[in-house]
Amino acid sequence: MKTLLKKKDFVPKKSSDVKELQKHLGLFGYLNHDDCGFNPGNEIAPELNGEALEAPESITVKEGKLDTSTVEALKHYQEFHGLESSGKLDTTTLAEIDKKRCGMPDIGEFSTHGNKWNTTNLTYGFQNYTSDNGLTVSKIHKAIAQAFALWAAETPLSFRRINFSANPDIRIRFASGDHADGSSFDGNSGVLAHAFYPPPNAGALAGDAHFDEAENWTMTIPTGTGKIDLVTVAAHEFGHSLGMRHSNVNGSLMFPSYGGPMRTLHADDKAGIRSIYGSYKIAHAQWAHGTSMQVEYPDRLERVTRAGFYTYLYGKPNTKNWFHFAIPTPVIVDSKRLKIVCAILRFRTFSTNAIVKHVHIYDGYTKIASHDDINLTGNNWFRKYGVAHKPFIYWGLGISIGVEFKAGTIGQRRMDFVSAGCDLIK
Repeated sequence: MKTLLKKKDFVPKKSSDVKELQKHLGLFGYLNHDDCGFNPGNEIAPELNGEALEAPESITVKEGKLDTSTVEALKHYQEFHGLESSGKLDTTTLAEIDKKRCGMPDIGEFSTHGNKWNTTNLTYGFQNYTSDNGLTVSKIHKAIAQAFALWAAETPLSFRRINFSANPDIRIRFASGDHADGSSFDGNSGVLAHAFYPPPNAGALAGDAHFDEAENWTMTIPTGTGKIDLVTVAAHEFGHSLGMRHSNVNGSLMFPSYGGPMRTLHADDKAGIRSIYGSYKIAHAQWAHGTSMQVEYPDRLERVTRAGFYTYLYGKPNTKNWFHFAIPTPVIVDSKRLKIVCAILRFRTFSTNAIVKHVHIYDGYTKIASHDDINLTGNNWFRKYGVAHKPFIYWGLGISIGVEFKAGTIGQRRMDFVSAGCDLIK
């Protein structure tokens, strides 16, 4: 079991507070608790099963003293987090320690727990909901589906929502304080959430994800001060629910620290989840060239150029628009109806003044997936957008792309689309 974000009590308040530093290093696997001579209280590090993480060597630590063992542990901590490995409790290190993060011990690059689900067709359900910042049941359903879709796009896994009474594999709950799972929440801006590894770990709690009701949850990007992106935290926790440990690759979804909204997977996250479940087997892949794109509001563009198989679009300042692809879709192949794994886009924007904000996927007129507030700029030559439940396709796929153009020169308000496609499975 892991906890996104540590207890504030474990953050040194000043550089001389070495005892608190030792608690922090012990909690996250850099010092052996038994050798430190302290008890972390209610903040218990997750139990390590198997040989996934080598236990710290038994050493003698002088409590409250920046001794050799503590310095070496601090150097290891700094190295893992991409800091200068000085062994000094400097301002940069204190800032890293003070960040919101997961309570799971730290491990190098992607790492897996060892357990995995014995089915690729997983179900999830909600025990209850939160109503923070106008979050409705339908909005929470959309946020959680978007989080699961990140993992579905890279694996054979599918995630289908069912009623809580039907005993889903992954149970989602918003709770406060002591909620009878052995790891109490501590109120606003402390522990954000926690999840449990796949069976047989944690018995009936295996795979479950709990979110602290005391936090200020939102789906809106930018989140605003003090608000936490539900999609990002859920996607991180579901990585643990699927068997992923943490990564030391800064910028990965499974990095220990919560650094704000992140609604895409890093290459390191993809490598990690594929090492557990492998990749999906494509039955058919279909593409449409960029020149086939349709523009919903042509009057909001300065110019449209279709050259070769590209479409170049120059937006008017401070406008929003929608672009659409109709993907020719074979729905039945060899007498078997196909399912969708993901939509794929190949595009680029020329500055942060031209932004891809949303990607919605349709089967006929039915929306089957929403990837909202993804805020992509620059080169995106092969970007996947998963569909969490991987449904059968009946009427043909469509991809709608919500974009925003800000101020700046016309060149800065340019985006190019090369093609759009989808991966289909049997």
